[in-house]
Amino acid sequence: NWQNIIHDGFHECMRVLKPNGTLVFKWNEHDIPVSEIIKAIGHQPLFGHKSGKLQKTHWLCFMKEEK
Repeated sequence: NWQNIIHDGFHECMRVLKPNGTLVFKWNEHDIPVSEIIKAIGHQPLFGHKSGKLQKTHWLCFMKEEK
């Protein structure tokens, strides 16, 4: 189940980040749209950028909140 793999991997990355740390996430929409990835991880990016010839590669920036 790819949704669980993406979710768990993202949350592990956020776990090891220091407070206010940033995570840059790259995704290509060849098979799965980025909207499905955001839904699976359960967090909205601070901002993102499309790139590539077909605008299918997405760079997303997330930040770990201070607790």
